[in-house]
Amino acid sequence: MSSFSRRQIFSLAAAVGVGGTIALATNASPGWAANNNETAWNFLRGKGFTEAQTAGFIGNWIVESGADPINPAAEQWGGGPGRGIAQWEGSRRTELFNYANARGLAWSNLGLQLDFVWKELTSTESYAMTKVKATTTVATAAVAVRQYYERPSVHADEARINAANLVFSRYADGSTPPPTGESEFPVLKSGAKSSAVTTLQYLLRSHGHTIDVDGSFGPATLAVVKAFQKAKGLVVDGVVGPRTWVAVIVVLKSGAKGDAVRALQVELKAAGHNLAVDGSFGPATLTAVKAYQKAAGLVVDGVVGPITWGSLVD
Repeated sequence: MSSFSRRQIFSLAAAVGVGGTIALATNASPGWAANNNETAWNFLRGKGFTEAQTAGFIGNWIVESGADPINPAAEQWGGGPGRGIAQWEGSRRTELFNYANARGLAWSNLGLQLDFVWKELTSTESYAMTKVKATTTVATAAVAVRQYYERPSVHADEARINAANLVFSRYADGSTPPPTGESEFPVLKSGAKSSAVTTLQYLLRSHGHTIDVDGSFGPATLAVVKAFQKAKGLVVDGVVGPRTWVAVIVVLKSGAKGDAVRALQVELKAAGHNLAVDGSFGPATLTAVKAYQKAAGLVVDGVVGPITWGSLVD
């Protein structure tokens, strides 16, 4: 609900792994599960929301509260009125405070805020619940939560979708559509040979795994994929589907260096851009990224997040 500065929105658009406003725990061990996100996940799932819809809510709250896991004590950046995971303002903030006082709890209590969300969704925000319940993917759920429940002055939809996709990749059991958003990642398995395998191998190297980059999904790549899946708490099947892609991609912006940038450059070259695969996200790579985003109908911000990755990799 809160208003963000233009500078903050550029940080939010990155949404994962590149610093800025939101510190997403992309490299955490499975132990991170015992946190506020899991509490919110279990609460919303218990209320009948699908996994995709639940991820849409939590992705929004990561952006709104400026933290991953979500921060119920968040106060709006710059001294603004927003408070809590949803950054309630105005009469809705007053209602939150009154609800807290009536229950004898601090407004910053996560359980209280989740109960307040449900109170709103079953009364004053019932239209928002109807709209969110009608969604079937992570991306559409994240946008619906923003549009109908949060109603912020600045949309930052890519940040919300990126965060929601990560939440889905952590908690979903696969009973709902995978977190592909508006883009489709290819499914890779042993025996595959393609530029997407090259990209995967570079990305695995960016996470610290030792692997040859040869574009061939052989036994060595299979072993590394399984090790990566185990480390990230994913199903260890050696098949690189949407959830493994979401976990392995690295959000990139100008100035980044390393194997993840090489993966990006490989994909941009495959898309017809004349680039050196040098691992440096300099002006030429930035120009190519923006040109690609414009041609693909994506947000043209030069930030390579899950949506841009998903569009590039095929």
